Amino acid sequence: MSTLSPIHPQAVNMINIALNQVSRRGRKIERMQLYVCPRSELAQHQAIQTAFGDLRIHLNDFVPKGYSYVLEDPGGDKRGFAWVSIPKNARITENRQKEA
Repeated sequence: MSTLSPIHPQAVNMINIALNQVSRRGRKIERMQLYVCPRSELAQHQAIQTAFGDLRIHLNDFVPKGYSYVLEDPGGDKRGFAWVSIPKNARITENRQKEA
């Protein structure tokens, strides 16, 4: 029996939206990771099932709680990136959010 808490469906939906953005640009899920804060509920998991397949979870001490993003593994001239969650009070301008 697993002691991991289930992942909230709304969180999975937010991840699917971000993955859709990068997949439309030709990026592959196998090369993507979800970066989260080590204190995040998602940090309990090594991977999660999405609409695009399994997504690996990477814990990063430099990611504040409330932020998360998907990033493609290095190995090319460009890397896929998309925000999954940004707090409403984040000091990131709207243009920077769209660039990411």
